[in-house]
Amino acid sequence: MRVTELQTFGVLANNLTRTRARVLEFQQQVSTGKLVRQPSDDPSAFNHIALDKASLAAIEQRERNILFGQTRLDLSDNALSRTTASLSRVQQLAVQFRSDTSGAAERIIGAKEVRQLFAQLQQTANTELNNQPIFTGTSTHGRATGLALTTPLTLTNGSNDTLSVTVDGITSGTIDLTAGTESLTGAQLAARIQSRVNADTALTNAGKSVTVTFEGDRLLIASDLSGPQSSVRVAGGLARIALGFAGGSETTGGGPFALTATVASAAGNTGGVLAGQGRVVDDNAATLDDYVLRFTSSTSYDVLDVTAPVTTSRGGGNTGGAVVRDAGMVNAAQLVLHDYQIQFTSSTQYSIVDQTTSTTLSSGNTYVSGEAISFAGLRVVLANGQQGGPQTGDTFSASLSPKTVLANQAYQSGSEISFDGLRVRLTNGTAGPATGDLFTVVSGLQYQGDAGVHAIEVGTNQTVPTNVAGDQAFITGGIDIFANVKQLIGALRGNFRLGISEALGGLNQGISQVAAIQGEVGARSNRLTTSAEQLAEAKSFFIRTLSETEDVDLAKAISDLTLQQYALEAASKTLTKVFENSLLNYL
Repeated sequence: MRVTELQTFGVLANNLTRTRARVLEFQQQVSTGKLVRQPSDDPSAFNHIALDKASLAAIEQRERNILFGQTRLDLSDNALSRTTASLSRVQQLAVQFRSDTSGAAERIIGAKEVRQLFAQLQQTANTELNNQPIFTGTSTHGRATGLALTTPLTLTNGSNDTLSVTVDGITSGTIDLTAGTESLTGAQLAARIQSRVNADTALTNAGKSVTVTFEGDRLLIASDLSGPQSSVRVAGGLARIALGFAGGSETTGGGPFALTATVASAAGNTGGVLAGQGRVVDDNAATLDDYVLRFTSSTSYDVLDVTAPVTTSRGGGNTGGAVVRDAGMVNAAQLVLHDYQIQFTSSTQYSIVDQTTSTTLSSGNTYVSGEAISFAGLRVVLANGQQGGPQTGDTFSASLSPKTVLANQAYQSGSEISFDGLRVRLTNGTAGPATGDLFTVVSGLQYQGDAGVHAIEVGTNQTVPTNVAGDQAFITGGIDIFANVKQLIGALRGNFRLGISEALGGLNQGISQVAAIQGEVGARSNRLTTSAEQLAEAKSFFIRTLSETEDVDLAKAISDLTLQQYALEAASKTLTKVFENSLLNYL
């Protein structure tokens, strides 16, 4: 067979090209450390590599999830530890000032420290991570909370069936709740109000909506907007009184635990003034005291701080040995601010007389030494002394000694009344105010987060919650910690030892409640730690498998590269020699 120079040259050139390709391939293997870089290198291996990399990516994302979840749980644990420390200090102060060695002046000083501890507890409960509170669900909503209702409630067309609400600054038109007469349960009222409010044209055009619930014995209207701009106010309508919104409280969604000021009119009011929802506009200025707005005429009013001592005295003509052991204000909403007298009709029975109106509030009451006597928001404890018990005709006087905050203020319908970080609005209804009308303003704190769960994925179809419900930790887990601490503040300011003792019992329960939630946080943290260890093991397995499939044997690759470089050098020299001896070279 005849072999031409062209054929020889072509074979050698092709061999040289293949050798160069091999050299390039081994150079890439050595430089990248990868045996399989694209599907053409090894289709089967490349498929396994893609699957392993996807598994690794999922593992690494779950590891990041766990890291964030651990951060959130660690922050929750620290916050709960701070809560326990604060409650322990409050508990210590309660024990200290419950003692008879402490007087009224010392207890007032103690109340100031407890007030700061209350603020510290609120701040802890509102702790945030990346601008998201850790003790709420997924959002916080401003709301209007009404006064207590008795249900079922009858709504009648043209009588008590309309509302006007302001949601996030947008005021609705007149909202009609019924076209006839209907008797509705609490849940039915909530559903009816929600559907009718959300159908209002002014609100829907502005993109505003609400969620209405019936919680306990009162209605709650919450804006669907979350955050500080979220708010709801019931501004008018014939149904305001029936639905409990001639008063109540208003908050924004600025935080899950918000201070509140609940306004209510006294049962004996004869004027036609209606209250709006009270607001706390300055947490730092709010004292946590309770107040009464008392109309001294139809055109003026006073604001009185009623978180104050109850003044008691033993009748000068008493012949028995009973003495006053304790006295305090226990329910601001029931106050009338009159003078009272406990009159013993026998050694075992007594009557309660309102001396301001000369009326008997109750009679035939059985006296028990050391047992509290409650009336008109006050509580008095009488006990037998060294001279024995009470005798017929013995009397004991009791009256509250409120502090005047604002005096002789001119009343103007619809104007806001501001004091001690609170804001209240009164407006004329069927008529103006009457002399002696009272409106109570009771401070407090409410939880306004939702039940949303922050859960992270730690495995296929496996998630772990990384938040605990703030209401369970601080309010609804068995004891309302904030209400309990507020009770202690009031008892200290009112020099009320029985109130201090009652608050102390709640503090003990509150510490146990927080400890239980902290244990739940610890259990979840342990689960995340275990999940992280499992993910680390799985990650190690996939890295090893991926390395075995994808990574090159570097020593072998370098050896192969060296051999191919020798082969390339030899092929080049051979081709050069052939070309030198070729006829083409001479031509």
